[in-house]
Amino acid sequence: MSLRRKRIDFNAAFDEFKRDLVKMFDFSGTGSVSGMGMYQLVYDICNSVPKPFYERLYCAIADFLCEYAIGVRQAILSQEEVVPVYAMYWKKYYIATGYLNAICEYLNGLIVKQHKGPGVSGKRPSVGQSSYPRQDVQALANHIWKEHVVMEIKHRKRNKIMNQVFETICQDREGKEVNPSVVQDTILSLVSLNSKMDQTLELYIEEFETPYIAQTKAYYKTESNIKLSNCTISQYMKSAIDRLAQEGIRNARYCHPTSHARVIKECETQYISEHQKSIQTEFEKMIANERTEDCTMAYSLLSRTENGIIPLLTTFEKYITTVGRDIILGLGASIAKDPREYVERLIELHSKYMQMCAKVFTNDAAFVAAVDKAFRTIVNDTATNAAARSPEVMARYTDTMLRKKQKTGLSEAEIEDRLARVVILFKYIDDKDLFQKFYSRVLAKRLIFDASMSAEAEANMISRLKSACGHEYTSKLQRMFTDMAISSDLNAGFKEWLQGKDLNNGLDFSILVLTAGSWPVNSTQPLEFQCPDELEKSITNFTTFYDNRHSGRKLSWFWHWCRADVRVNYLDKRYELSLSLYQFAVLAVFNSGDSYTVSEIRDQTKLVEAELIRVVKSLVEANLLTLEDAESNVALSSVLKLNMSFSSKRTKLKISGGLQADTPQETTATLKAVDEDRRLCIQASIVRIMKSRRTLSHIQLVQEVIEQCKARFSPSVPMIKKCIEQLLDKQYIERAENSLDRYVYVT
Repeated sequence: MSLRRKRIDFNAAFDEFKRDLVKMFDFSGTGSVSGMGMYQLVYDICNSVPKPFYERLYCAIADFLCEYAIGVRQAILSQEEVVPVYAMYWKKYYIATGYLNAICEYLNGLIVKQHKGPGVSGKRPSVGQSSYPRQDVQALANHIWKEHVVMEIKHRKRNKIMNQVFETICQDREGKEVNPSVVQDTILSLVSLNSKMDQTLELYIEEFETPYIAQTKAYYKTESNIKLSNCTISQYMKSAIDRLAQEGIRNARYCHPTSHARVIKECETQYISEHQKSIQTEFEKMIANERTEDCTMAYSLLSRTENGIIPLLTTFEKYITTVGRDIILGLGASIAKDPREYVERLIELHSKYMQMCAKVFTNDAAFVAAVDKAFRTIVNDTATNAAARSPEVMARYTDTMLRKKQKTGLSEAEIEDRLARVVILFKYIDDKDLFQKFYSRVLAKRLIFDASMSAEAEANMISRLKSACGHEYTSKLQRMFTDMAISSDLNAGFKEWLQGKDLNNGLDFSILVLTAGSWPVNSTQPLEFQCPDELEKSITNFTTFYDNRHSGRKLSWFWHWCRADVRVNYLDKRYELSLSLYQFAVLAVFNSGDSYTVSEIRDQTKLVEAELIRVVKSLVEANLLTLEDAESNVALSSVLKLNMSFSSKRTKLKISGGLQADTPQETTATLKAVDEDRRLCIQASIVRIMKSRRTLSHIQLVQEVIEQCKARFSPSVPMIKKCIEQLLDKQYIERAENSLDRYVYVT
């Protein structure tokens, strides 16, 4: 290439240049076109002496492009199917102008550098006396094609190109065979034509995207209405999902990426938003009939729209709540007798709908929360069935699972699984303190009567409760196990002490020393009792031993928790009886005689009448004692005799005295103890809050107390008010001078 400037005959030089341009744009004889030769010719024209012709060259190229574009427009309009012809000519034009722009690189530099930045009114200035804007050759070529091809056809031929594009896309939607490449080239040409402009997508949006979205809206509005009227909701949802998937593929094929979201949004509006009430109305039937595929489709479609799944969540929660309440209502009073069906059916229900959340709703947190809300309502509902007191029922269920020799028909692994799932239900209980009270009672009985299935299972259960509610919640339960271990050491020490003192109790005697406050043994049973002479020596020896080891401690004996294993010697066959201490005391009276009135037994045992009659009845029912008047009821005047002809197939007998089942009085005492604990908890919360805040309005104080206590129970507003009044009386807090509705902490 020569850089020397020389004199140029512009007309002759451009004629030579134009011959190569024609070959290049017609894609004919391109083998004889020299790109370097054309580049040299451009350079020479731009640097000719005495006067350069770069502006004249620029205008001549523009004239050529205009002439070519007009010819192309005429060729396009001569055909009935204009889109394929347009796409063919555009592709050639785009390639040719790309080469031309590279050849005119030097010219571009001269033209563009003459003006940088916007001209008058933001428009580019013209080149010389022409109307052509000052820009590089590629931008010029795009401008000319847009004006002489695209816009001319739009205005003169009623936008024939775009109309055929829309018709072709419509045919594609209807499943007819089309040529997608020519449609794609035609649409994306609108993007390329504005590639050198500040608003690169302006032409594309105005000429294609905006009318395309409008046509999409009309098309799918009509189609969705027809489909919904002619098919089931299930079929409609399948059609909607298929259509949205097809439209996604179609958009990727035809549209610029920026259009995808807007077009799909319009499809969703017409297919989903406009008909979402029909889907939402059918949703309850889908759940009830376990149409999981339909539920999945409903969720998939409605999650695409704003707030679309909120009605589904409401329906889902209400349905689960209704099913749960129906279960509770159907069980009736049987819950009080056997807690297993209540708990296990709720466990199954919870498992079923949590699996649905995972399978159908992809573990959507909103649907999991709906299950949680439903079960919180179910578990805390006592209005539907008064017997469904979930804290008490669940505590008794765990007792059933953890007791040894229970006929559950379950393996240890299955029992562990049931207990783990019970804790899931437990988390929904509002009154967790009530569960703690009942659980501690049944745990105490298992430990005292050596009825636990295994220490490992007990420890695992407490660990689960600790994970759910924290260390403080289970501290007393863990202390109970500590006491059992300490008692074992005490019994070993007691035996050594007896040997060291050369003493003998005359029987096998063991003791459990329980820490006051950790065990729920504040009994409602009568404490007046005369211990049998056979045990006096053992009790005296242990008391002496314990006082020597722990000075200052006082032992309180809970006779109704004691039990005795007794061997019967007065019959031909030997029997071993497992008795409560009260039952043993009654039978021990007969060591001195064969017949006594109930009144005489009362004088010796010191048991109150009601308790004594209950114990006597259990022994009569077991056939160990007989009434002289078999037809009469047990009374103080009744005469009792030893049954000298007692017989049984078993040699080891457990005489039930009802000591291991909570009596109504014990249940009432437990509830009363819970109320007292709650009162103290609320008062402590009030004092803590007021000490921190110093002054607080009544409403704020009530709200903060509820917030602090809700982890253990749901305090009622009347109870909080009562506790506030009690603290006012005790002068922990006082009313503000200027407001009776405001409290001040008293230091």
